[in-house]
Amino acid sequence: MSIQEGECFLPSMVSSSKLILEQIAHSYGFYIRKIRPYPSQFKNIAAFRISTDKGNYMIKPFIGSRDRLFQLSSYASRLRRKGFHGMPKWLKTLSGKHWVKKRGKLYYVTEWIDGRDILSNKEELAKLGAVLAKLHSVSRSFGLAPRSDSLVRELRKSHAAFCSRLKVLRRKSSKAGKWFQDRGDQCMKLGWDALDSLKAERIRSRLQKESRHPPLVHGDVTIPNALKSKERIYLIDWDAMRPGSAYLDLVVALTNTTEFNLPNMAAFLSGYEQVRPLTRSEKKLI
Repeated sequence: MSIQEGECFLPSMVSSSKLILEQIAHSYGFYIRKIRPYPSQFKNIAAFRISTDKGNYMIKPFIGSRDRLFQLSSYASRLRRKGFHGMPKWLKTLSGKHWVKKRGKLYYVTEWIDGRDILSNKEELAKLGAVLAKLHSVSRSFGLAPRSDSLVRELRKSHAAFCSRLKVLRRKSSKAGKWFQDRGDQCMKLGWDALDSLKAERIRSRLQKESRHPPLVHGDVTIPNALKSKERIYLIDWDAMRPGSAYLDLVVALTNTTEFNLPNMAAFLSGYEQVRPLTRSEKKLI
């Protein structure tokens, strides 16, 4: 889609970005032929697809510091060298950098993945589980710095925030409010029971071991952030990548992709375990 064809996509914003995008493409040795903006859940324009004389690529504005972007690009390069191909390839500029800065803003460029959103079925969820397991397994060899923060403490804060929001929700006459009026106490008890189970010695030992040798986590595995191409399934939107807990990353992925459908959850976990088998204590932790 050209800029003209994409006028329904906020034409004034696209036109104002055209010169910057052309300058960015020039830094990578490309000549732009067409531009198409793409929205996200929270932004009208989150990234641009550029069709060039050398192929199709994505240009994405980055919200964060240059140090953080350098860290992300370094992780991406290391993952690719170790054989992880579940993410788009980050490109280098003609001067060897993984990003450019224009008018005070940072941008990076990756290959464009032609694909569709994955389907919430057992086959594709199993493949997505395998991609996530590959990320966790490959990055464990990176020797990342130990995590000083406590996952249990983080979960306790999240649960406390949930309980606080629940008090407000229960006072509402909406369908959700009425549902939580009847079942809110059970929800909170489930949360507290889960947190108490983390005190078990095997689980505490497992979490401490992971914090000493943390893997990289994607941080936001959702249906919109997973694409099915002809070759494989890709995870996209890696701006939240960081050293973290593979267990929590897996739980977030299960929550966001399976709709709590038990066969789908089992399929995701089956795909994950084909790459990275889980012990009984790990399954209990999850």
